[in-house]
Amino acid sequence: MNKAELPKAVRVFLNGKDLERKQRDAMLLSTVTSEDFPHVAMISAGELIAISSSRVKLLVWKNTTSSKNMIQNHKATVTLVVEGKAYYIKFLLKKEAPVLSGYELFTGEVAAVKEDYAKYAVLTSGIQFQLHDSKEVLSRWKQSIEAVLSTEKTDSYF
Repeated sequence: MNKAELPKAVRVFLNGKDLERKQRDAMLLSTVTSEDFPHVAMISAGELIAISSSRVKLLVWKNTTSSKNMIQNHKATVTLVVEGKAYYIKFLLKKEAPVLSGYELFTGEVAAVKEDYAKYAVLTSGIQFQLHDSKEVLSRWKQSIEAVLSTEKTDSYF
């Protein structure tokens, strides 16, 4: 395989579906500031959607450190735990026209994927959170995903 691709377990996790099951799972979004310091933020399954095996759409809040960093250097790394393994995925980013007020939209091409696990142990979870109002948040995530997917000219990858 010439170009980096998302592993199947990651594609399924990022397919924009079954959000109720994924509502507690956070991913780490790492960017680099203009001062060359790492910056880490948390994102959810409502903000990162796999469009194909090598491409994602990423929604981030407008005017945040993460969005400013990605606009400036067009790169990010996402860390997530799926099916007992950690994945570190590097993306080359392109800023897209906004689809939702208050958000920046990026298309990410997978540049590299590292799968991390130990032969003697299994990761039982990544970072998790409890939504204060899951009904409201899940509804917003579904609307966000629909808005992002409406920008695609072809049918969804999944």
